[in-house]
Amino acid sequence: MLLRQTLLFLSRRKELEEFLKHNPLARQASSRFVAGETREQALAVTHQLNQEGFKVTLDYLGEEVADAGQAAAATEEYAGAVEEAAARGLDAGVSVKLSHLGVRIDETLAFGNLLQVVQRAARVNRFVRVDMEGSELTAATLKLVRRVHSESANVGVAIQSYLRRSTAEVDLLNREKISVRLVKGAYLEPEEVAYQDLEEVVLHFMGLLESLFRDGHRPAVATHDEKLIEYAIDMAFIFNRGEEDYEFQMLYGIRRDLQERLKRDGHRVRVYLPYGTDWYGYFMRRLAERPANLWFLLRNLGK
Repeated sequence: MLLRQTLLFLSRRKELEEFLKHNPLARQASSRFVAGETREQALAVTHQLNQEGFKVTLDYLGEEVADAGQAAAATEEYAGAVEEAAARGLDAGVSVKLSHLGVRIDETLAFGNLLQVVQRAARVNRFVRVDMEGSELTAATLKLVRRVHSESANVGVAIQSYLRRSTAEVDLLNREKISVRLVKGAYLEPEEVAYQDLEEVVLHFMGLLESLFRDGHRPAVATHDEKLIEYAIDMAFIFNRGEEDYEFQMLYGIRRDLQERLKRDGHRVRVYLPYGTDWYGYFMRRLAERPANLWFLLRNLGK
């Protein structure tokens, strides 16, 4: 737990970010989890994954923009990427962060940007997932997703099982038929907001899974935890969910063996595929999730 908290703290340290982003070995290490720095590189990887039977969600990396111009540029990249993927016949949606679309600048700005991405994706029959960020943005994220969903149904949201408030939010989203991507959570949060014990996080995840498979709309199970995956398969059986009515979502570069096994067993598997130059925060959160990833980085830096 201490190592995870340290890495999450470091994920916000600009001086370390500058060092690693300009270190060739660190950039090489990050390529295990990031498809590339350009859209073209990401679409090439998407094509390969589709050929292997995986669906893809493109994630243009970035967050916490400082002005409306940056938010507009991110909006265009998100929308342009999903449009180009569709034009190439690729099976890929897109995942967005509202802090990348300007929610910290102005909620109205972020709403307009998100609606633009969702509507452009709808025109090419593609889906948009809104990532959940730190807990201070949870209420705004849900508010904007619900507003956009009332105008265009091809949008869903991620929910974090380590947040204490998530049970009520999943119930609300189920009632409104908004698709949920269930994750454990990857930000540093205080005890009054989030469960700190992994066992509590897992138990909450299981409770939320039951709710999603009983009442939810096309739930997405985003975990590499094999016990939780088996529990999700049990829930799908109990609540008579067909294989087209839910899916597993897993991160690029992590547990490829498990991804392959689930696909061979007939489950829908979607790979979350990040790309872009702003990879530092995402990379550090991946290190925090699995200590083995940290040793992978240190070995590369030591060469």
